[in-house]
Amino acid sequence: MQNRAFSIDDILPIIKNVTIFSGLSDSQVRVIFENCTIVDVKIGEIILLEATPATEIFIILSGKITIVLGLKSDDPIVLSEFGSGNCIGEASVIGIQDHSASAVVTEDATLLVLSRQVLMKIFDTDKSLFSLLILNIAREIARRLHHTDEILLHYGKKDRSIYPTFNPNLLK
Repeated sequence: MQNRAFSIDDILPIIKNVTIFSGLSDSQVRVIFENCTIVDVKIGEIILLEATPATEIFIILSGKITIVLGLKSDDPIVLSEFGSGNCIGEASVIGIQDHSASAVVTEDATLLVLSRQVLMKIFDTDKSLFSLLILNIAREIARRLHHTDEILLHYGKKDRSIYPTFNPNLLK
């Protein structure tokens, strides 16, 4: 990873479309940006490694990142791909848990790095901004969970034996 200098005006149009920054004013986005770093990463680099501590949220300004389960195993599984305007790592950082999957650069990328330390600094200095940011992260996590539920239901419908039976006579 190589650090890079950008001005907020260069990336504000991208950042304003990132879901975790929804509803934030330009001045609030600037406060966050001023405390973040921007890095360039090359294809093949691992951004997040499964089962390692989560300390940063990555906002993709350009490029593509692929989320892989079991990266170091004989049979890795691609879970999803993210591009410009998406973020990764937020669930693990907020949940204070290890990463559940790995993230690999599949197209050279530029990332805005929002560390846990920056989040705690915002918590200490601006509770309103912190609350809105955490609410937006929770909404993004809920959207992703809903999407995962839909995928599981799709596959579950093919094998109904995985579901318990329901007695419709219980309805009033």
